[in-house]
Amino acid sequence: MKLSSLIYTIMIPAMFSVSCKKFLDVKPKGVIIAETINDYQGLLNSQFVLNSFGLNTPIIFPTDDIMDPTFNLQSQTSPKGNMYFWTAYINNSSVRPDLWADMYSSIANLNVVTEGVLSAIDGTPLQKRQLYAEAMVAKVFNYVHLLSFFSPAYSKSTAGSDYGVPYITSTDVSATVPERLSLQACYDQLIKDVVNAIPDLPEENLNNTRVTKSAAYGMLTRIYMSMGDYVNASKYADLVLGSDKATILNYNNYVGGKLPATNSNAEELWVKYCNNSSFRYSDELLSQYDRANDLRITFLATTKADGIYYGSQTYNPNRGITYAEIYLDKAECLARAGDFNGALDIVNNTIRKNRFTPSKYTPLAATNTETGIKAVLEERRRELAFKGLRWIDMKRLDKDGRMPAVKRVAKDGTTVLATLMPGSLAYTFQIPLMVQSFNADMPLNKR
Repeated sequence: MKLSSLIYTIMIPAMFSVSCKKFLDVKPKGVIIAETINDYQGLLNSQFVLNSFGLNTPIIFPTDDIMDPTFNLQSQTSPKGNMYFWTAYINNSSVRPDLWADMYSSIANLNVVTEGVLSAIDGTPLQKRQLYAEAMVAKVFNYVHLLSFFSPAYSKSTAGSDYGVPYITSTDVSATVPERLSLQACYDQLIKDVVNAIPDLPEENLNNTRVTKSAAYGMLTRIYMSMGDYVNASKYADLVLGSDKATILNYNNYVGGKLPATNSNAEELWVKYCNNSSFRYSDELLSQYDRANDLRITFLATTKADGIYYGSQTYNPNRGITYAEIYLDKAECLARAGDFNGALDIVNNTIRKNRFTPSKYTPLAATNTETGIKAVLEERRRELAFKGLRWIDMKRLDKDGRMPAVKRVAKDGTTVLATLMPGSLAYTFQIPLMVQSFNADMPLNKR
């Protein structure tokens, strides 16, 4: 089956469809083909790369961060609702598949860069290698989210037999669709891609939506965290936090005003945008906060008649990588290694002190490894709510035996409509029906 069948409904810029000699031997009149450094810069700055999640913000809806009583099982057909109830198929018909199509669209555009930029008609070799490296790391970001939805959580004992997702490097839509590699092979490839890119990445870039060395180290930290490899995660977290750029804002400095915009916020290591939407906190998540004193609620939540909501139309959160994520990664790695005092030092003195007014601040405490891990995970839940990482976290924590059952409750507040049980196969969504219809031999997930 040809590559076009895998992503044939994806909306890709005209630049992509004619960007390589593989598509057209003659440059068509009136069409701009990516040839110059500025052309490739434009691709890296495009909406298809900055927001690879599409319109539905799919990374939020399966998580236990959210509560949405407007969904019900009886009339459920929307992709959002299917994700919310962990239905096997995100799209329950053979239409353009949400998340899958958007992620592979972004990857397709980035493949234009990796296939062509080294042969750009201008620019220095250093510039060309940098843009190539940026595109490689940006592709890895997309693949990590694809794996989180369409592959099982990583387990060293089963990763060799579990399936990953197709790894696409070509812009030739007549090429054969790659097979689903094993999950282990996928992770090995993604790690290799980032490691190989690092030497050509800059320490600083045009803005925080573009890849730097620290962003690449942060990407490796996230990958190793999702694999439960806390030794390597700690190693790369140290490389991020060793930079003088690693910053956590003191929210006290903004009381009476508002937080800096995402693209100018020093806390943001690597910015990725989503559709700017507001989401209702689940009751369980809201119970994790000191609502009266936690400044994260003050700045990031809005009270409405039917509940407390995260986000607003005036704030577009980063759903890429934040320095707070990396600090909490390091804290969790320390706690899991038995250094619960070091872990709580990060949680208390780097995160919590900057999220409470001094008179309302109370440090968290731990007496052993297990209570240390628990304290870190609870703070991670609060700090990273709705930031786009929770589904990845839920999967790895479920594999670790640390995820309770997640329930979807009806408008009456008591009727349970659906439950995601520990160890459930519903933690993995099925390969989309549209993809199946054109790729009959593609192995499916267990559901």
